[in-house]
This record gives sequence, structure tokens and C-alpha cells, in this order.
Amino acid sequence: MKIKGISFKATLVALLALVLGACGSTPQPTVNLTSNTLADENIKLGYVYVGPKEKATTHIFGAGCLLCYGVASALTSTLDGHLEGTVDGSEMNNIRDLVFAEYQKHNQNIDVVTLSKPIAKLPKFKGELGFAKKDFRSLKETLGVDVLVVLQMDRHGAYRSFSNYIPNGDPQGHVSGMLYTVDLNTNAYLQYLTFDEKVQPDGEWDEPPTFPNLTTSYYQAVENTKAKLKAAIAGAAI
Repeated sequence: MKIKGISFKATLVALLALVLGACGSTPQPTVNLTSNTLADENIKLGYVYVGPKEKATTHIFGAGCLLCYGVASALTSTLDGHLEGTVDGSEMNNIRDLVFAEYQKHNQNIDVVTLSKPIAKLPKFKGELGFAKKDFRSLKETLGVDVLVVLQMDRHGAYRSFSNYIPNGDPQGHVSGMLYTVDLNTNAYLQYLTFDEKVQPDGEWDEPPTFPNLTTSYYQAVENTKAKLKAAIAGAAI
């Protein structure tokens, strides 16, 4: 059937490698899930959740040297301790469950599946925009599904921008990741959506030890993410 943190949060070298690797490549644009994508009841869907690699913490951007990153990290250390100690993975699990439930509304033939190896270990796929960069096609037989839905949560906690070691503003509640759906016959995206929610705290943020306003902004970023994902999946309504 064919259908359409490591220690120090991250090393500076790894951050630079990500930036350099992104240079010269055209970002994959959003692919909207169309109304008839899931219309065939014979289509079998698999669902994979990839959780954040780090606990909730402050994600620093713009600290462009090792010393700058060290200063920025020191400035956020108290907030990091609060986030890492009090914000567990329950909200990420709630987002995971919401995506599954929304897909299930449109196609009951969906199950959680387990990959035998991480997505990063799959072979590369040489295709144009609109196709996954990893080759998922072998999973059709191994998983027994026609379509794979992947929710990848990259970061959660707080976001703070720096110009070297100087803050550009207050920390913000932060959730980011991507949702994509791959046709395992063709390796084409049936859906591709990135999300990067940042919410400014209402009032003073620097209120240790509980940081109430910043914590509230984190939970608002979670709710914004849920709303965005729900709306995107609703594009499959039959």
C-alpha cells in the first residue's frame, strides 16, 4: 500500500559543530497534515516519542566563547537548580500522550512502537526537501506499520539569550522540539512541524528559591506547545 546535558550543559565545541553543520543547508519547511492523509482505515500507524536529553534547565544561547559560556552558566546556576530539582518530566509525558490521543481521533489503527536503534543511527537518505534526512523505509517491515509518527522533545525549562557574557534579557519559559510523520514507502514527510515556544515571565523573574513567575512562564510554554500540536494534528480531521 502506498500513501502520500552533558556536564557544563554542553561543550562549546558541540555547540559550534551544530552551528557549522547547519550552515549552507536549506531548512525543511513546515509540511501540513492534509485532511485525507489518514482517511484509509487500512493504514497502520506507529508512534515514537523521543524525550529531552536533559532535565529542565536554562538553555543558554549566544555565549560565543568558553569563558563567556562559563560566566553565563554561573549567572543561571540558581535557576538551573530550581528547574532541575522541581520540574519533572510529567509535562513532557502529557505532551507525548496528547499527540497520541489526537492522532487516535483520526485513525484508531495507531500503536506505540519501539525502535531497535536510535533514529540518529538510521542510514542517511539522499532526497530533496519534503523527505526525511534519515532513511525510515526499513521500519515498514520491522515494525509492521505504514506510517511513522515521531514526537521529538528537544529542550524544556528556560531560555536565555546572551551577547557573549552579557544577558540580552530575562530568562523565558521554554519548550522546543518537532513533530513529523513519515510515509515508510517513500520516506516522504506527511507532516513536519517544529515548535519553539518562549514565554516572558509576567513581572519579576529573579525570585529565588522558587522563581514563581518564571516557573509559571514555563508551564505557559507547555500549554502553548500543546495547543500548537493539537491544532496541527487537527488538520487530519476527516
